[in-house]
Amino acid sequence: MVSKFSKKEVLLAAFIQSHPQSIVEMSVQKLASEAQVSAATIVRFCHKIGLTGYASLKLALSAAQKSIVTGDYHEIEPGEAASQIIDKLSTHITSALELTKKGLDVTVIEKVVELLHKTASVQLFGLVASSLTVQDMYQKFNRIGIPTIQSSDLHMAVTSLSAASPQTLLLCVSNSGESVEVIQLLRLARKKKVISILLTSRAASGAAELANHVLLTKSVGESAIRPGATTSVMMQLFVADLLLFRYVAKFYSEVEGNLNQSQQNIEKVEQKKLL
Repeated sequence: MVSKFSKKEVLLAAFIQSHPQSIVEMSVQKLASEAQVSAATIVRFCHKIGLTGYASLKLALSAAQKSIVTGDYHEIEPGEAASQIIDKLSTHITSALELTKKGLDVTVIEKVVELLHKTASVQLFGLVASSLTVQDMYQKFNRIGIPTIQSSDLHMAVTSLSAASPQTLLLCVSNSGESVEVIQLLRLARKKKVISILLTSRAASGAAELANHVLLTKSVGESAIRPGATTSVMMQLFVADLLLFRYVAKFYSEVEGNLNQSQQNIEKVEQKKLL
């Protein structure tokens, strides 16, 4: 579980987001002075976002900057060759995947998998690009036997959550963590005492402050033609598959029957023999 961030940690996060290049060259003491926080606050913050320490934070920032500053990834140019675009996109995606991998907290993954196993039902919510991740999770969760509903409409989501039992699990997806609709739904979940999970790229965000458990993804830059949205969805799907595969591995004997039954029914539908 990602702990709630203190005011000093939120201040530090804002400073890091504003000065990512400068921090790569700073000592922990220099950053503490510039951000007006203590060195201990920096170390705690690194641990909360899934890093081993300040050195890991600098490495992550350096990797993110490398693809942007050196031209490995930037705006697509007129007449650019397919081979160049392939190199740019692959570098962009690979960098984001490596950062996401380093930032994942296995403890949180295990906790979320346990919650998915114990829950009476899962309610998924995500908007715009994040709704693609929600649809993917909806199909996969139901197939392995986790009762799941999904919505990209706030009014419908509020209606469902209002009638939900405390055994329901709310899982929201928001890359920025600042979606007004997601924040409203998480506030309702807190009032209803429904456990909430957030899949986001920003640990220091309004939604992350409200969620009980936070799963972090990472992205690298974003251009005017919006490849950032595509990459963020890829990272979300990576984490969604991680949850799925860990769930199957942990509860294989239970899931196997559900998967077999699902496959048999699909085959019957295709053969028009169901019922």
